Amino acid sequence: MSTPFWNKKLKCPFCNAEFETTRMRSNVIRIKEKMTDFGNIYEGENPYFYSITVCPNCTFAARNEDFQTVKPQYEPKVLETTKAIVKSGKKKPDIFGLGQSTPPVAAKRHELAIAFMKIRKYSDLGVQAGLLMHLVWIYRLMQDREKEKAAMADAAKAYQVYHEKGGELPENLGEPGVLYLIGDLHRRLGEYKEARRFYERALATKEIKSFPRIAEMTRDMMHIAKEMMEKEEGV
Repeated sequence: MSTPFWNKKLKCPFCNAEFETTRMRSNVIRIKEKMTDFGNIYEGENPYFYSITVCPNCTFAARNEDFQTVKPQYEPKVLETTKAIVKSGKKKPDIFGLGQSTPPVAAKRHELAIAFMKIRKYSDLGVQAGLLMHLVWIYRLMQDREKEKAAMADAAKAYQVYHEKGGELPENLGEPGVLYLIGDLHRRLGEYKEARRFYERALATKEIKSFPRIAEMTRDMMHIAKEMMEKEEGV
């Protein structure tokens, strides 16, 4: 039986170091269960653990699909940061190994990718929000409730800014899905009033009829949020 992993050779766009990074074969991905915030529970290996590429020389990190498309000449802060890291010669965190990964390593790689995303001149709010959601799901696997809650709060804010700025929304979610997701993050944080507000906004969008599954999920979760709010208020 073939291994679920393979190593890809890359060249860092910032320091020109050549290195290998581990990828997961798509044909071995098996979804066991879907969560209400669109995360997946997998049978066997988890693709979230292999979705970030990190240069072991200058530590530049980004999503696999973005790593080699970044243009250093347009990202002066990232270039300055990576040069300083190489020049410092400081020992780097142990997150660059090949082969099978772990949730803690995956979390650190995502944290690094988010840190670089925040200093990029050409930063995609949707990508940043998506990276934060990956962190939510990874911390959930680790059963680190405090870090999961912090990541959920950050993701809710990121998606709200993304929606308000009128960015191109994911085709599979549209406006209803993004508003629903913000609501579901608030629900999971115990902020039931805010959750219901975003659920209602999702159901009021013009596109909602084009997303029947999201409409159904929104109504279900809105009912649950209402029950939880009434329970807290002692109704």
